[in-house]
Amino acid sequence: MFTKSKIAAIALTSSFAFASTAQAENVSLERYVTSMVNQAMEVAQQEVKNNVRSAVLTVANNISFDEAKTYTAKVTITDLESVEVTKEQTE
Repeated sequence: MFTKSKIAAIALTSSFAFASTAQAENVSLERYVTSMVNQAMEVAQQEVKNNVRSAVLTVANNISFDEAKTYTAKVTITDLESVEVTKEQTE
């Protein structure tokens, strides 16, 4: 009988401990979506950088300077225009 009450007390105490740690901070939908978009933009920027590096290295490895021909690469980088979007425009 005493063992059953000990087990019940331990189970109750552990459930309180788990319940108290499971409460999360309330985050607004706007903050959540903003953080998700920022993460996606960072990933996209990193992928573009990696693709540019890969293309440049591929071209550099394919060039042979033993031949009489000369090769030059023309690389142009165009910055995209930054546009501010207001809350009313998104609705």
